[in-house]
Amino acid sequence: MTDEGAGGPEDTERDPRWDLVRAAARRHVATPPGLVGRVLRSLTVVRQGPPLQLPCDDGVLTVSEAALVRLARTVATDQAEDVDGVTVSAVALADGELQILATIRFGVVADEAARVLQHCLTAELTRLLRARPPRVNVHVVDVRPG
Repeated sequence: MTDEGAGGPEDTERDPRWDLVRAAARRHVATPPGLVGRVLRSLTVVRQGPPLQLPCDDGVLTVSEAALVRLARTVATDQAEDVDGVTVSAVALADGELQILATIRFGVVADEAARVLQHCLTAELTRLLRARPPRVNVHVVDVRPG
């Protein structure tokens, strides 16, 4: 890569702020028990569990878990395109809550990006379903170079 001074983009991995990312990567942060397994299972297996009951103005909306996860994955991917530097890696329903695993671009403020995606996804699912969706949790699980 070229320097910014040479007219090209700066090599982001030489940016001294990457030292903070590398330091964070060396530090162990516990993943909630079973989260990764539940997310991976949701990507490969369509579960035949009981349908979900979502409260709405007219009573209750009944929707299968598989349909809700597919809809949430589609909407989350679309919504992430509007949140600078965020991509969605996986979506699952675990313990009655939607779990969104996201990757952010280096330099993006992780908690703010997660909060924006959570808000946008919840609002769009509410609009599409005309019912209150399960709680949405966004987990930033990776950082990619800018």
